[in-house]
Amino acid sequence: MQIEGCVAFVTGADRGLGAGLLEKLLERGAYKVYAGVKEKGGLAAHDSRVVPVEIDITKLDQVTRAASSAKDITLLINNAGLNRTQQVLEANDLDAARAEMEVNYFGTLNMMRAFAPALKSNGGAIINILSILARIALPSMASLSASKAAALRMTEGARAELAPHHVRVISVLPGPIDTEMSRDVPPPKIPVGEAVDAVLAALEGGADEIYMGAMAQEIARGLAADRQALHARLLTL
Repeated sequence: MQIEGCVAFVTGADRGLGAGLLEKLLERGAYKVYAGVKEKGGLAAHDSRVVPVEIDITKLDQVTRAASSAKDITLLINNAGLNRTQQVLEANDLDAARAEMEVNYFGTLNMMRAFAPALKSNGGAIINILSILARIALPSMASLSASKAAALRMTEGARAELAPHHVRVISVLPGPIDTEMSRDVPPPKIPVGEAVDAVLAALEGGADEIYMGAMAQEIARGLAADRQALHARLLTL
């Protein structure tokens, strides 16, 4: 898909990867970018092509309202996510799993359902920013892994449903990106600029599932070679 001239909607556009994507889309010639933010005042970009949209993707009424005002979109980037860094059985935050599922799975699903009619009409693509932990559980973040795994399966189902309408659905599975969300994750981390370039390269390329960064690529190779051995190694982390 060509970036120049596209009309995009980016969630979580007020910081981190979302802010980087917003900036790069404008730089690459996007016609318009709807910037999904928690508060309009927190948006750094000042460009007439940017349309700030206050949205909580877990609130269906807000998602529906956003979709009704952005019927011209050709690109949806579901970037908003949540990581409470919790185990499954011995979590300190008993609400973490529910919160992560609400954002990472149900929130992303809300967005895809709401914007699918416009994309079917206009053509284009959806990019879901997931995590390599959608493919395998890291014990310290097993709750996150479960929510991202659910989102990956949902993404695959949506890909099949939208293929007849010529709408691509791309899943991006990165290792940790150097953002506020990953502040407590030890390095190495993917620089935001590098992550932004990888996301947009996926859009312009032909693959529907992208492993971003050395960690993600190593895990993907390990899963293909010997899944049981990889699981055993991760249990020690």
